[in-house]
Amino acid sequence: MKQLSLTTVTLALLTIVTAQAQQAAGGDVEHGKTLFRETGCYQCHGLAGQGAIMTGPRVSRTELPFDAFVNQLRHPVNQMPPYEAAVVSDRDAADIYAYLRQMPAPPDANSIPLLKVAR
Repeated sequence: MKQLSLTTVTLALLTIVTAQAQQAAGGDVEHGKTLFRETGCYQCHGLAGQGAIMTGPRVSRTELPFDAFVNQLRHPVNQMPPYEAAVVSDRDAADIYAYLRQMPAPPDANSIPLLKVAR
């Protein structure tokens, strides 16, 4: 049996990870936005995905890999209800993921006049 080099194995794994990321990155952002609202994600994570201590974590600009995102969706930690494939398909999950990943960063607090402390 031929031994695979570490470089060959590493390249194979990178190819798989890149393909999965491209699949998720290819999601439909507008459809993801609609699904985020229609499936009720916003109720715990906020309309901007900002999250809140008592309801759910920030999901905007998520850094989770797509597979981890889907795993959390299907087998959630804490009190999030599970979203099985019959409720949110893998394609819909990719659309939601694409929507969350593209969300802009919030503005710097110092750039918002109402948040500046009077001195």
